[in-house]
Amino acid sequence: MIRTFALGVFALVVMGVLVAGQAPRNSRDDEFPRFTLKEGQLDHDGLPVSGAKLCLPERQDLCYQMPSEADSGSGSIAYEFGLEPHSKRLPLAEGGSWVFFSAMFSGGGSGTLTRLAILRYEGNAKGEQIVNLLPWVGATNVSEWAMWTVPDTSKYPVLVRADFVWGDGEIHFGSHFYTIEAWKFDPVADHYVKAFEYRTLRKYEGGDHSPIRVLRPERAEIIRRLESK
Repeated sequence: MIRTFALGVFALVVMGVLVAGQAPRNSRDDEFPRFTLKEGQLDHDGLPVSGAKLCLPERQDLCYQMPSEADSGSGSIAYEFGLEPHSKRLPLAEGGSWVFFSAMFSGGGSGTLTRLAILRYEGNAKGEQIVNLLPWVGATNVSEWAMWTVPDTSKYPVLVRADFVWGDGEIHFGSHFYTIEAWKFDPVADHYVKAFEYRTLRKYEGGDHSPIRVLRPERAEIIRRLESK
């Protein structure tokens, strides 16, 4: 009798740990519904004062607005990512889909900053919500990013990003070394985590009137590092 009681308590403890959030979500996610994009509010100079939105047409009150980000240097300047919203539907290997969402900040100069998000729609008896699975990830106008399908390393889309390293004496739109990052979805943590980061061994051109092409020539090294994680 005592042993039976002890086993029952142990089972309840294990169940409690799983309920506490350590178990992955169901492998099948909802299909992201049809959506629309809308730029943020602009001031009289055409600069953003609020973030761009991704909304469900049937539920105009159900939106994801790109959050602002405070300047880490001053702490008093907030970047509002309200310009040029873009999206891409991301089919999932086990059904359903997410959405890759981006929007840009500009202060009127030559430099811009784009914020990235990976959104999941969640609908159940308690209601509906749109959740961003990606921590803060930004990209300058001298950068390149993409969502890759790499089934040998992850059944979820992988975010890869290359952003320039501005060395001494270099001009803005010149040749630069680049920092490469890869972000993978962690089912247990239920959000994306950085898999690795490295600096390229060679410089790449681009960024003014020519496109930046860093990820393709670095693909073999990126895949090698993904497979080692």
